[in-house]
Amino acid sequence: MVYYTFKRSGKNRYLVLRWKKRINGVPTIVKEISVGTAENLAKMLEDSMENIMLKSYSAGSALASLYMDKALGLRDIVNNAMGHKGNGMSPGDYLLLFIMNRLSEPCSKNSIGKWMKRNYASIIFPEASSQDFWNIMDRFADKNIKNIMDRVRDRIMEMGYNTGDIFFDASNMYTFMEENSIAKKGHNKKHRYDLNQVSYYIASTYDYIPLYGEAYPGNIHDSRTFENIVKNIPEDSTLIFDRGYNSKDNIDMISNRRYIGALKQSDNHSIMEINVKEDSYIELIRNVYGKDHRIILYHSKSLETRKKNKFMKHLAKVMVKAKKIIDSGDSDSMEKARIYLESEHLNETILLPSLEIDGERMEYRISMMGKNAIFTNIIDKDAESIVELYKKRARVEHCFRTINAKGIAFPLYHWTPQKIKVHMFFSLMAYLFLALIYNEIHRNSKTASLISTIDYLKDININYAIKGKIVTTKIECKSDIAVLIKDTMEFEKLAKY
Repeated sequence: MVYYTFKRSGKNRYLVLRWKKRINGVPTIVKEISVGTAENLAKMLEDSMENIMLKSYSAGSALASLYMDKALGLRDIVNNAMGHKGNGMSPGDYLLLFIMNRLSEPCSKNSIGKWMKRNYASIIFPEASSQDFWNIMDRFADKNIKNIMDRVRDRIMEMGYNTGDIFFDASNMYTFMEENSIAKKGHNKKHRYDLNQVSYYIASTYDYIPLYGEAYPGNIHDSRTFENIVKNIPEDSTLIFDRGYNSKDNIDMISNRRYIGALKQSDNHSIMEINVKEDSYIELIRNVYGKDHRIILYHSKSLETRKKNKFMKHLAKVMVKAKKIIDSGDSDSMEKARIYLESEHLNETILLPSLEIDGERMEYRISMMGKNAIFTNIIDKDAESIVELYKKRARVEHCFRTINAKGIAFPLYHWTPQKIKVHMFFSLMAYLFLALIYNEIHRNSKTASLISTIDYLKDININYAIKGKIVTTKIECKSDIAVLIKDTMEFEKLAKY
């Protein structure tokens, strides 16, 4: 053990550091250093702080991205696909820099320089500039993006991630750019119908890893992208998809593959009206979308409760607004109210002009809320397993929620279709890295979630104390999960000292 004590020499007291340990069971002083008087100690401390420069950088996202790049090889894939040669920063470097930013403090390309001043990315890529970012993005053509996505998909499979079940769905995000070949008016998830939007899909594994994804024009219905999605998914994967992709042509397209989908209630009244006991299921064989399918009609009390609560809140809001329209006194107020109720799909439930509720219609709607009908061509799984597998489709929805919650793709600071596509591709790669980092952490700790992983990365800094040519470095972790990330991903080896 180390401790300090004082010694006297004449009238002076001297501070002494002593090291003591047990030798043959006896406490013995093995080392002693004289610090000197209090004045000497003060001078030592003052001198030690002179000419020292202290620097601190946020480092979690940068170091974690470096680690995942070593595993995935994204930079090499990009540079090879782009035919990069020569010195200086490569297209792969700029993509990795984009990923570091999106997993830290997402900002516009013009603000990258400002962000880098306080991030460890500036140590890794000291030559980066906003203008070079724009120039590099111009080099990515559709064929390059396709080539890179194919190689990344194959590499993910080589890394051993389970691609047996693939869940895919689509989302969209609005943009302030004028209408062009990719920015179009559509049914916006954020209800910004006044703005153009860009749509994109994600085909995800059970582990939230996007095996594939692409951006496409905002006015194209999801079902029309089905062929392009399916051809990019391994042939031995089971396809699990949303009702929006249902059509005879699409089902014909995958007739030789394994798939699970759900029926639209409005198109299948004869099936949905069959009585099913609470929290149970029945199996049927029915011809839907031109083929005989195994149908699993099930009821979920928890699903019914969630849907009912959501519906009743929505109903109350619609009633208030409809009454306000009628009470406006306009000559066409009743027609406006009718159009409004139709737009909310409540024209058969809320009666005009009384605004009374049609009890029979209401009872029917509620009776449908706990039901769901799954259709599949899979016969070697039991019904419960198929139902549970379809429910896990929510995992791809969680991918979209994470992208939105952490601003990984938004906002779109671009004004040409080509740059929008490149931005969405870069953003998908950023989300891929987040999912890979999350899975790496999740093997050792179940505490971190997909969304909270970014927050834990922000708990990691690199601090420098520089005096002359002597540089002292320390990686600082502000949470236990941050320490786990540092150790698991070997940040000490990755950091440049």
